[in-house]
Amino acid sequence: MNIKISDKKEQENNREYVYRVLRDNIMTLNLLPGTTVNEGELAELFHMSRTPVHEAVLMLKEESLVDVYPQSGSRISYIDLDILKEGLFLRSVIEPEIIAQLQGQVSTSAVGALQENLQAQKEALQNLEEERIDPFFKLDDAFHYLIYQIAGKHRTWYAVKSVSTHYDRVRYLDAIRNHRELEKIYQEHRKIFNLLLLGGTGDFSLKKFYDGHLGSYREGFPEILEKYPEYFSLTKDF
Repeated sequence: MNIKISDKKEQENNREYVYRVLRDNIMTLNLLPGTTVNEGELAELFHMSRTPVHEAVLMLKEESLVDVYPQSGSRISYIDLDILKEGLFLRSVIEPEIIAQLQGQVSTSAVGALQENLQAQKEALQNLEEERIDPFFKLDDAFHYLIYQIAGKHRTWYAVKSVSTHYDRVRYLDAIRNHRELEKIYQEHRKIFNLLLLGGTGDFSLKKFYDGHLGSYREGFPEILEKYPEYFSLTKDF
Protein backbone atom coordinates (compact mmCIF):
# COMPACT_ATOMS: atom_id res chain seq x y z
CA MET A 1 0.00 0.00 0.00
CA ASN A 2 1.29 3.44 -0.96
CA ILE A 3 0.64 5.43 2.21
CA LYS A 4 1.87 8.88 3.19
CA ILE A 5 2.91 8.56 6.82
CA SER A 6 3.08 11.66 9.00
CA ASP A 7 4.79 11.93 12.37
CA LYS A 8 3.05 10.66 15.45
CA LYS A 9 1.57 13.43 17.59
CA GLU A 10 2.39 13.88 21.26
CA GLN A 11 0.11 11.80 23.54
CA GLU A 12 -1.38 10.03 20.50
CA ASN A 13 -1.67 6.28 21.11
CA ASN A 14 -1.01 3.71 18.38
CA ARG A 15 -4.67 3.21 17.49
CA GLU A 16 -5.29 6.94 17.17
CA TYR A 17 -2.12 7.38 15.13
CA VAL A 18 -2.96 4.63 12.62
CA TYR A 19 -6.56 5.85 12.38
CA ARG A 20 -5.48 9.45 11.65
CA VAL A 21 -2.89 8.48 9.04
CA LEU A 22 -5.19 6.06 7.24
CA ARG A 23 -8.10 8.49 7.35
CA ASP A 24 -5.97 11.30 5.89
CA ASN A 25 -4.85 9.01 3.07
CA ILE A 26 -8.42 7.93 2.34
CA MET A 27 -9.87 11.44 2.41
CA THR A 28 -7.17 12.79 0.07
CA LEU A 29 -7.59 9.78 -2.23
CA ASN A 30 -4.04 8.62 -1.78
CA LEU A 31 -5.76 5.36 -0.80
CA LEU A 32 -8.30 4.90 -3.57
CA PRO A 33 -11.77 3.39 -3.21
CA GLY A 34 -11.59 -0.37 -3.60
CA THR A 35 -8.01 -0.66 -2.31
CA THR A 36 -7.47 -3.81 -0.23
CA VAL A 37 -6.66 -3.19 3.43
CA ASN A 38 -4.16 -5.76 4.73
CA GLU A 39 -3.84 -5.36 8.50
CA GLY A 40 -0.69 -7.47 8.66
CA GLU A 41 1.07 -5.27 6.10
CA LEU A 42 -0.09 -2.16 7.92
CA ALA A 43 1.25 -3.48 11.24
CA GLU A 44 4.66 -3.98 9.62
CA LEU A 45 4.52 -0.56 7.98
CA PHE A 46 3.73 1.18 11.28
CA HIS A 47 6.11 -1.08 13.26
CA MET A 48 3.47 -2.15 15.76
CA SER A 49 1.24 -5.09 16.62
CA ARG A 50 -1.92 -5.86 14.65
CA THR A 51 -4.25 -4.96 17.54
CA PRO A 52 -4.13 -1.14 17.21
CA VAL A 53 -4.26 -1.49 13.42
CA HIS A 54 -7.38 -3.65 13.66
CA GLU A 55 -8.97 -1.18 16.08
CA ALA A 56 -8.20 1.71 13.71
CA VAL A 57 -9.77 -0.17 10.80
CA LEU A 58 -12.93 -0.73 12.86
CA MET A 59 -13.07 3.00 13.62
CA LEU A 60 -12.87 3.72 9.90
CA LYS A 61 -15.61 1.17 9.30
CA GLU A 62 -17.87 3.16 11.64
CA GLU A 63 -17.35 6.19 9.37
CA SER A 64 -18.16 4.13 6.24
CA LEU A 65 -14.61 4.57 4.96
CA VAL A 66 -13.65 0.90 5.14
CA ASP A 67 -15.78 -2.11 4.32
CA VAL A 68 -14.94 -5.15 6.46
CA TYR A 69 -15.84 -8.61 5.17
CA PRO A 70 -15.48 -11.45 7.71
CA GLN A 71 -13.14 -14.18 6.49
CA SER A 72 -12.36 -12.27 3.29
CA GLY A 73 -10.60 -9.05 4.35
CA SER A 74 -11.28 -5.34 4.12
CA ARG A 75 -11.10 -2.60 1.52
CA ILE A 76 -11.47 1.16 1.22
CA SER A 77 -15.15 1.86 0.62
CA TYR A 78 -16.44 3.08 -2.70
CA ILE A 79 -18.18 6.47 -2.62
CA ASP A 80 -21.87 5.92 -1.95
CA LEU A 81 -24.25 8.61 -3.21
CA ASP A 82 -26.78 8.01 -0.43
CA ILE A 83 -24.09 8.58 2.23
CA LEU A 84 -22.85 11.62 0.30
CA LYS A 85 -26.33 13.18 0.27
CA GLU A 86 -26.87 12.40 3.94
CA GLY A 87 -23.65 14.18 4.87
CA LEU A 88 -24.62 17.21 2.79
CA PHE A 89 -28.09 17.23 4.38
CA LEU A 90 -26.73 17.13 7.92
CA ARG A 91 -24.24 19.94 7.39
CA SER A 92 -26.73 22.09 5.47
CA VAL A 93 -29.21 21.85 8.35
CA ILE A 94 -26.85 22.30 11.30
CA GLU A 95 -24.25 24.84 10.18
CA PRO A 96 -26.54 27.66 9.02
CA GLU A 97 -28.36 27.40 12.34
CA ILE A 98 -25.10 27.66 14.27
CA ILE A 99 -24.00 30.67 12.23
CA ALA A 100 -27.42 32.31 12.64
CA GLN A 101 -27.10 32.01 16.42
CA LEU A 102 -23.53 33.33 16.45
CA GLN A 103 -23.67 36.17 13.93
CA GLY A 104 -22.73 39.51 15.37
CA GLN A 105 -21.88 38.00 18.76
CA VAL A 106 -18.41 36.50 18.31
CA SER A 107 -15.75 37.37 20.90
CA THR A 108 -12.56 39.22 20.05
CA SER A 109 -10.40 36.14 20.64
CA ALA A 110 -12.61 34.04 18.34
CA VAL A 111 -12.41 36.72 15.65
CA GLY A 112 -8.63 36.56 15.89
CA ALA A 113 -8.59 32.77 15.47
CA LEU A 114 -10.84 32.99 12.40
CA GLN A 115 -8.69 35.74 10.89
CA GLU A 116 -5.55 33.67 11.41
CA ASN A 117 -7.13 30.72 9.64
CA LEU A 118 -8.29 32.88 6.73
CA GLN A 119 -4.79 34.29 6.32
CA ALA A 120 -3.40 30.75 6.20
CA GLN A 121 -6.00 29.85 3.54
CA LYS A 122 -4.92 32.85 1.47
CA GLU A 123 -1.27 31.81 1.72
CA ALA A 124 -2.13 28.23 0.73
CA LEU A 125 -3.85 29.52 -2.40
CA GLN A 126 -0.74 31.42 -3.45
CA ASN A 127 0.99 28.11 -4.16
CA LEU A 128 -0.05 27.05 -7.64
CA GLU A 129 1.24 23.49 -7.30
CA GLU A 130 -1.33 20.68 -7.04
CA GLU A 131 -0.05 19.88 -3.55
CA ARG A 132 -1.84 23.02 -2.34
CA ILE A 133 -5.12 21.10 -2.30
CA ASP A 134 -4.29 19.09 0.82
CA PRO A 135 -3.25 21.97 3.09
CA PHE A 136 -6.12 24.13 1.86
CA PHE A 137 -8.68 21.44 2.65
CA LYS A 138 -7.22 20.96 6.11
CA LEU A 139 -7.59 24.71 6.68
CA ASP A 140 -11.13 24.56 5.28
CA ASP A 141 -11.99 21.89 7.86
CA ALA A 142 -10.26 23.87 10.60
CA PHE A 143 -12.25 27.00 9.70
CA HIS A 144 -15.58 25.21 10.04
CA TYR A 145 -14.43 23.42 13.19
CA LEU A 146 -13.61 26.79 14.74
CA ILE A 147 -17.21 27.86 14.20
CA TYR A 148 -18.50 24.78 16.02
CA GLN A 149 -15.97 25.38 18.82
CA ILE A 150 -17.01 29.02 19.18
CA ALA A 151 -20.61 27.81 19.53
CA GLY A 152 -19.56 25.25 22.16
CA LYS A 153 -20.53 22.36 19.87
CA HIS A 154 -17.29 20.50 19.20
CA ARG A 155 -18.99 17.14 19.82
CA THR A 156 -21.57 18.04 17.16
CA TRP A 157 -18.70 18.68 14.74
CA TYR A 158 -17.26 15.20 15.23
CA ALA A 159 -20.69 13.65 14.78
CA VAL A 160 -21.27 15.60 11.57
CA LYS A 161 -17.84 14.76 10.18
CA SER A 162 -18.35 11.05 10.78
CA VAL A 163 -21.41 11.19 8.49
CA SER A 164 -19.78 13.49 5.90
CA THR A 165 -16.88 11.27 4.81
CA HIS A 166 -18.23 10.47 1.34
CA TYR A 167 -19.31 14.08 0.82
CA ASP A 168 -15.81 15.26 1.70
CA ARG A 169 -14.18 12.83 -0.74
CA VAL A 170 -16.34 14.15 -3.58
CA ARG A 171 -15.48 17.74 -2.68
CA TYR A 172 -11.81 16.77 -2.85
CA LEU A 173 -12.33 15.22 -6.29
CA ASP A 174 -14.08 18.39 -7.42
CA ALA A 175 -11.13 20.47 -6.25
CA ILE A 176 -8.70 18.27 -8.18
CA ARG A 177 -10.85 18.63 -11.29
CA ASN A 178 -11.37 22.38 -10.97
CA HIS A 179 -8.77 24.28 -8.96
CA ARG A 180 -10.41 27.67 -9.36
CA GLU A 181 -13.18 26.54 -7.02
CA LEU A 182 -10.72 26.83 -4.14
CA GLU A 183 -10.58 30.60 -4.56
CA LYS A 184 -14.39 30.67 -4.56
CA ILE A 185 -14.47 28.62 -1.35
CA TYR A 186 -12.00 31.03 0.25
CA GLN A 187 -14.10 34.07 -0.68
CA GLU A 188 -17.20 32.37 0.75
CA HIS A 189 -15.30 31.72 3.97
CA ARG A 190 -14.61 35.45 4.13
CA LYS A 191 -18.36 36.04 3.70
CA ILE A 192 -19.07 33.65 6.59
CA PHE A 193 -16.50 35.51 8.69
CA ASN A 194 -18.24 38.82 7.97
CA LEU A 195 -21.59 37.29 8.95
CA LEU A 196 -20.12 36.11 12.25
CA LEU A 197 -18.54 39.49 12.85
CA LEU A 198 -21.36 41.83 11.83
CA GLY A 199 -24.46 39.77 11.05
CA GLY A 200 -26.40 39.71 7.78
CA THR A 201 -28.67 42.24 6.09
CA GLY A 202 -32.44 41.83 6.05
CA ASP A 203 -32.58 40.58 2.46
CA PHE A 204 -29.75 38.06 2.85
CA SER A 205 -30.71 34.37 2.74
CA LEU A 206 -28.23 32.42 4.86
CA LYS A 207 -29.81 29.11 3.88
CA LYS A 208 -29.50 29.83 0.15
CA PHE A 209 -25.93 31.04 0.53
CA TYR A 210 -24.90 28.02 2.58
CA ASP A 211 -26.59 25.58 0.22
CA GLY A 212 -24.42 27.02 -2.55
CA HIS A 213 -21.30 26.91 -0.38
CA LEU A 214 -21.69 23.28 0.65
CA GLY A 215 -23.08 22.10 -2.68
CA SER A 216 -20.63 23.74 -5.07
CA TYR A 217 -19.48 20.30 -6.25
CA ARG A 218 -22.89 19.56 -7.79
CA GLU A 219 -22.33 21.59 -10.96
CA GLY A 220 -19.32 19.52 -11.94
CA PHE A 221 -20.48 16.20 -10.54
CA PRO A 222 -21.41 14.62 -13.90
CA GLU A 223 -17.84 15.22 -15.07
CA ILE A 224 -16.47 13.76 -11.83
CA LEU A 225 -18.56 10.63 -12.29
CA GLU A 226 -17.47 10.34 -15.91
CA LYS A 227 -13.79 10.76 -15.09
CA TYR A 228 -13.68 8.60 -11.94
CA PRO A 229 -16.46 5.98 -12.36
CA GLU A 230 -14.38 3.32 -10.61
CA TYR A 231 -14.51 5.30 -7.34
CA PHE A 232 -18.29 5.01 -6.95
CA SER A 233 -20.41 2.16 -5.63
CA LEU A 234 -23.17 2.67 -8.21
CA THR A 235 -20.83 1.26 -10.88
CA LYS A 236 -20.20 -1.93 -8.88
CA ASP A 237 -22.30 -5.03 -9.38
CA PHE A 238 -22.83 -6.43 -5.86
